[in-house]
Amino acid sequence: MSDSLHISMTSSVRRCSRMLGLLSVIYGVTLFVTGCSTDKGVGPAPRSPTSTLGTINVTPLNSIIAVGGTLQIDVSGKSISGDPITAFDSVLYLPLSVNDSLRIHISPTGLITGLSSSGTNPVRLNVFVFKDGLVRASQAIIQVTDVPLANPTLSIQPGPGDSTRLAIGNYASITPMVKDGVTNQVVDNAQFIMTYGGEQAAFMACYKPSFPALGKFSQIQLSMSDCAGQIDVNQIKTNGRSGTVWVIADASVYGHQLRDSVLYTLTNPNTASVYAFPDNLGIGGPGTFWSTVYVSPGGIVSFQSGFPPELGGSISFTFDDPPQATAADTPSTTGGSTGNVVGLLGNESSDRKFLNPGTYHYTVTINGSVAPFTGATAQGNIVVE
Repeated sequence: MSDSLHISMTSSVRRCSRMLGLLSVIYGVTLFVTGCSTDKGVGPAPRSPTSTLGTINVTPLNSIIAVGGTLQIDVSGKSISGDPITAFDSVLYLPLSVNDSLRIHISPTGLITGLSSSGTNPVRLNVFVFKDGLVRASQAIIQVTDVPLANPTLSIQPGPGDSTRLAIGNYASITPMVKDGVTNQVVDNAQFIMTYGGEQAAFMACYKPSFPALGKFSQIQLSMSDCAGQIDVNQIKTNGRSGTVWVIADASVYGHQLRDSVLYTLTNPNTASVYAFPDNLGIGGPGTFWSTVYVSPGGIVSFQSGFPPELGGSISFTFDDPPQATAADTPSTTGGSTGNVVGLLGNESSDRKFLNPGTYHYTVTINGSVAPFTGATAQGNIVVE
């Protein structure tokens, strides 16, 4: 064997080993890749996408039972190709807290029996599903009360003054109302994992618990998720700036399957900031500074200077359409109150309100006598929609 051929084969083996090691870290198992040559030959064929466990679904996701009451936790799965999987090697049910064993009893088959009230802290039940060397995890929320409600109802409708508009990056708290439809007796501090439906569901943050390491499976492997962010029970958050999404609460309440939903409208934020500072020999700003800043109609944009007087003297923001930059609710006293922002010194800011939908172009200019900053300019846009 020539030296060049030996080096090539050795390099291939090392690349193959690194690839297998990486996949093993990601999925928690040893995976085999067709055509991956080692000194022991070619590995077997990869797993079939139709039988490889991808995700699991635990039902009910939310539940309320009474002391002495029972609840069956069911588990289903989907392969990485989306095919249903109903047969598993084993399923393990573990409460998040050791103290939860005083509040519920869990049978090996997932039958839950209420032992004592959970008070204001529901049981968070971790469910681990094993199949063909893979594991996937999920969590269910179980609340235990002293006595059941005979005629339970569920509502997550917003109260007076609450908005169903949610700006990008913002959280909203939802208080589920679980009460007896006849006596109006209420379950205190009901806590649910919210789910989503509709065109913008993929842009919503979802409940993503952090599971403790289990055997050879690390916390990262067990927590694999495609969530767009992370929230807690009774919370929602959006990473979308337009469209609508259904926020859904599903629960088993004393054996009754209850469901309610609210349609939320996703919007741009009500406030935004634009600022400039010295960056080497030019002007710097946030990642989107020289492209686009978004606000809702009526939104407030704060224009800020990070230039010390000894470098730039002052900076100004001039608009192609100055009348669109109206006075903020509390008019600014520096840089003017409406129209162009002029003469901002270091760490000063000036606010403007943009009422009308549209795209508004501006230019920031450095004023002073220190080269190379004197007269330096940059551009950006305010998009109101």
